[in-house]
Amino acid sequence: MKSKIYIILSLFFIFQTSVFAEKIHLKNGDKLSGEIIEQTDENISLETDAMGTISIKRDSIDYVGSVKKETLAQAEAGVEEKLWQREVSLGYNESSGNTQNSQFSLNFSANRKVDQVNEFTLKGNVYYSSSDDRMDTQRWYGMVRYALSFWEGKWYNFYKIEADHDRFADINYRVVPAIGVGYWFSDQPDWKAMAEIGVGLEHIAFRSNTKDSNEAVLVPRAFFEKKLFGSLKISQDITIYPSLAATGEYRLHSETSLINPINDKLSLELSLITDYDSVPSNDTKKRDVRLISALTYAF
Repeated sequence: MKSKIYIILSLFFIFQTSVFAEKIHLKNGDKLSGEIIEQTDENISLETDAMGTISIKRDSIDYVGSVKKETLAQAEAGVEEKLWQREVSLGYNESSGNTQNSQFSLNFSANRKVDQVNEFTLKGNVYYSSSDDRMDTQRWYGMVRYALSFWEGKWYNFYKIEADHDRFADINYRVVPAIGVGYWFSDQPDWKAMAEIGVGLEHIAFRSNTKDSNEAVLVPRAFFEKKLFGSLKISQDITIYPSLAATGEYRLHSETSLINPINDKLSLELSLITDYDSVPSNDTKKRDVRLISALTYAF
């Protein structure tokens, strides 16, 4: 098993280093590939394999990598770009009668893209529910992710670490660091779609006396977001964690959301979240489904 992991990691890093080159698009249609080693207000110095170090005048450049000329024009005009795109959402449902139920959810996400090449993402959420004043769900999740685009921004490699806690699934904490590669089929405002696959190591510390576990997993993921009509959007984000050691064992996390913007800052979201574990610990159920309505604020 360890030899398989080493082979996968080796192939990944060989693939990554072989395509790590910046691409400069000139206004005359030419393209130059290499490593940017110096930048001034007038010139960019590019280290190339065929021509060595060359200096390119900025006024002859259309765009660099996947940074469009509109972005460069904004920079030249002194338009301040928002560094981080952040969102926080709060959901709370309560019902009373013969049975009193309450649900609380808090989510935070932050995303930053630097020159459309380097991307940083932070996510965190907390979910709590009770029935007749007795807690029956307690979950939290956190993720830190870095992605680096190449080949005109369509392909990217990523590094991420996820951690979660699920009190009623006997999970004290679960940590999954992973690396991989992905591809954007579309990244337009009306239609976004991507797919990625990675390999990671899953460590689980249980709340009971069950022995901690460590195993290698694959981490395939697919995401799309589509504008339906008006400003209403639907999104689907699904990640699977199949075990590399035990055939047929896997976890799945799926989020399906309807997003209805109220204005530039506020939106209403209705999310259906499904978690599935083919081999749950102790007597917990394999499938856990939650329907969450929330108010989201972007800043």
